Amino acid sequence: MAKRTLYVPILWAKDGEFGALRQLAKEVRDRLTPLLEVPPIPWDYADDCPARGIDQHLEKMANKIDKAWGNQSPLLLDFEWINPAERLVDGSHPVTYVFDNARLLGLKLVPVITLARDEAYRDAVAAAVRLDARGACLRVQPDDLTEQDLGPKVRELLRSLALQISEVDLLIDVRGIQPAALDAVGASVSEAIEALPRIEDWRSFVLAGTGFPDTLAGMPQSDVTRVARVEWACWRRFARQRRLRRIPTFGDYAISSPAPSDVDPRVMKPSASVRYTADDAWVVFKGRNLKDHGYDQFHDVCRRVLRAPEYSGNDFSWGHRYIYDCANRRVSRGNLTTWRKVGTSHHLTFVVEQIATAA
Repeated sequence: MAKRTLYVPILWAKDGEFGALRQLAKEVRDRLTPLLEVPPIPWDYADDCPARGIDQHLEKMANKIDKAWGNQSPLLLDFEWINPAERLVDGSHPVTYVFDNARLLGLKLVPVITLARDEAYRDAVAAAVRLDARGACLRVQPDDLTEQDLGPKVRELLRSLALQISEVDLLIDVRGIQPAALDAVGASVSEAIEALPRIEDWRSFVLAGTGFPDTLAGMPQSDVTRVARVEWACWRRFARQRRLRRIPTFGDYAISSPAPSDVDPRVMKPSASVRYTADDAWVVFKGRNLKDHGYDQFHDVCRRVLRAPEYSGNDFSWGHRYIYDCANRRVSRGNLTTWRKVGTSHHLTFVVEQIATAA
């Protein structure tokens, strides 16, 4: 990972997030290293089967990363949500397939691995490590934090990959954080830091999590709801601890929750909403459901964003310009992918500036 990295956002490898990365200003791109999660294969609820095969699902992944991020800077890539049994028609492992394609494009991908991955996944990552010489990222997850033998398990994994600590990015991912659990999460992270080998020697050290809810369904329509950015408060606690041997880099899930949606789209009624990041909260501007009231609501929702005290200005990011233009009907009302792109664009830009100011 680049030494200048201030921030590691964990993002879905989807069109909205790809679009946000593509639109980032250079000074923002230069200060972050994304971790992209390959999304699960969509489910066909009508026929009760996968909507497509793994070959089609991964076919354009490397090209999409190239268009969104390019080949100048490293990017972390994780396959956590792909079934471990999946193989392409030619028998290759999904990790092998995507990294082979990425290599042809000159992409600087770094494979992500956890302690729970099976032997085949480890072997695919080990092969990518040998071919690319860019090391790997070890993602320590909540269940790992309470392991009595965390240190030995980590050492064994690194031996199996033939990697030194200095060649590995360490990401402690606490995933979803409830405000009431902030102290407990902090304590478990502190214990894990003590259990892990030589915290100061890892190539990078990242602490990530999120307070973003799994769904917006419980938020009132035609209203504004604020959701605490608990992960920011958690990171600030560690950033202020002078006794720590190493201050972690900040990571989060941007404007998403950690787990993919598992809801039948035939029964979903998403609302017109803009997810807007502020200092210590997300401000969710919500309209009415789109199926019954249509997408034209976004023009009015955007006008509400412009009037909000948290609004950062028309030219703060690509997302802000779109909000301003939509409020004034200079651009289309977009679709759900558009508004994921808008909210992610603002979030990434805002967090980079916030960290730079807090540092």
